[in-house]
Amino acid sequence: MTTRAGTRGLSARSQNKMIMNENLARPPLPGRATSSTTAGVLQGISLKRKAEAAPDGTKAPKKRSALGEITNAIEKKLNDGKKGDTKKVPKLKHSRSTISLIKAAGGKGSTIKEAVQLSSIKATGEQLPQIIEVQATQKKVGEESESRIKDLLGKDVSFCDSLPSSQSTLAASSQESKTSVMDDSALYITASEGSPLQPAVVKKIPQIQEEEPVKEVLPEGVDDYDLEMKDDPTAVANYASDIFKYYQEREKNFVIEKYIERQPDVMKSMRRILVNWMVEVQESFELNHETLYLGVKILDLYLTRIIIKRDTLQLVGSTALFIACKFDERTPPYVDDFLYICDGAYDRKELLAMEIKILKAIGFDLGVPLSYRFLRRYARCAKVGMEDLTFTRYILELSLMEYNLIDASDSALAAAALLLSRCIKGHLPLWSPTLEYYSGYKQEDIYDLAQYLHNMMCQPPNEDLSTIRNKYSHKVFYEVAKIPIPDKLPL
Repeated sequence: MTTRAGTRGLSARSQNKMIMNENLARPPLPGRATSSTTAGVLQGISLKRKAEAAPDGTKAPKKRSALGEITNAIEKKLNDGKKGDTKKVPKLKHSRSTISLIKAAGGKGSTIKEAVQLSSIKATGEQLPQIIEVQATQKKVGEESESRIKDLLGKDVSFCDSLPSSQSTLAASSQESKTSVMDDSALYITASEGSPLQPAVVKKIPQIQEEEPVKEVLPEGVDDYDLEMKDDPTAVANYASDIFKYYQEREKNFVIEKYIERQPDVMKSMRRILVNWMVEVQESFELNHETLYLGVKILDLYLTRIIIKRDTLQLVGSTALFIACKFDERTPPYVDDFLYICDGAYDRKELLAMEIKILKAIGFDLGVPLSYRFLRRYARCAKVGMEDLTFTRYILELSLMEYNLIDASDSALAAAALLLSRCIKGHLPLWSPTLEYYSGYKQEDIYDLAQYLHNMMCQPPNEDLSTIRNKYSHKVFYEVAKIPIPDKLPL
């Protein structure tokens, strides 16, 4: 497998520009199709399209206002058009019979405006009586509305109220107003609440009284880290404690049993080689550390439940890392990238089929509590320095290759790694009340795990499994892999 020259072991965040230039310079991976957009950019082709230009073979759209044709601008446009474009509407000549019908319909209260409106309607003899009836109904409704508003507001609405045709309506409405007392708010009742004359009963919406959460009293000597970070929105200090308690409760859902005895074609050494290779992939693709830890967890969960052949072990490992990338990475690598790092041993169909098998085997549950996340929480609460935290991460990452630790609790494993690093660095106290409170473990609870991790660190390095040691020997990681390990611990 090839790695990126000049970027191996360097910080994933500080080398983005160098890697981007290198990716543009090198040819694409085998089997990956280059998009037309990328090809156009590389060849200097301008793909920018003018927004004002119309597609070929189509008529250019007519410019119009932002509101379109939903305002009264159309009427103004028709009236303000050119003289040659407008046609004069011929005036209707009213016959004597039509004028007499208009007078009969309007009565004494008819106005000139109503007569003109009726005269402009070109109606037949059968339609005209219906139109006259509608006009009379509209007039009656308008008069009732005016009188009602007058009673409600106590103001003179119009001088037309003094006309004889309006006296009867005003008398009826005044009698009705005496029996019902209403205020101005009745004018603003919606249709669903009823009419203004019969207002609906307004029900008060009960308000939920939010109770302030009971603040847990911290033991003596414990620093309230969440209180210190309450103003930092990225720390989610109000929920951080509950989140990690929930993580610890979910650990029982992802218990991994020793499976080597049930796997006839898989051995401990094979698993160590595979995990070392997964670390190399994580470093080459510059993936998050959470992605590596989740990929190893998915691998162990699948091997706990499904018996596989030896030739598919690497396919399971690469697919587990591929699934973890989809869960944790912002821009996960392509399928062709994982086929490339497998040196063409598998094809696309096999990898996608294995992805479906793994997801079904683990029940599509990828919210696995990871030791890496627990360690970050402990280190922040105890205010551990960056160099000490990096050394603890080195110990925790080496534990991924240990088959005997696959059934250990992730929260306890993170606490044991932190305890061991503090012992090696000589920090006192070894396990403070703050660490005991936020981790939930006392020093004697993680003593055996810390001793096992110490024995693991004292083993002579294996040249074939040296990816993690070489990674943490770089200056970016403070060269923590070169720290001497004592033979005995003051525990």
